[in-house]
Amino acid sequence: MTSLNSIKKFLDWLTSLLLIIVVGLILITLFSAYYSFGTMIFGVHEASAIKDFWFTEIMLGTVYVSVVMVIAIYTAITRFLKKRKNKVSS
Repeated sequence: MTSLNSIKKFLDWLTSLLLIIVVGLILITLFSAYYSFGTMIFGVHEASAIKDFWFTEIMLGTVYVSVVMVIAIYTAITRFLKKRKNKVSS
């Protein structure tokens, strides 16, 4: 029964993490589209705007996903070690 409970907790954690990443990537896409294609009003060519959009999307998306993953894994390991320490001491 405990292994099913731990699998459920892991899947809940993974689902939450994926939801956070997807929402963040959607916001990054909106930001990138606004600032890349918004400059077309002032005469920037479409090819340049598309190039700028993908550059921004890849750079910000990669950094965002990497940072979120590192924070999530660090937090999970810290919580696991804290629980283990509390079980050993009690």
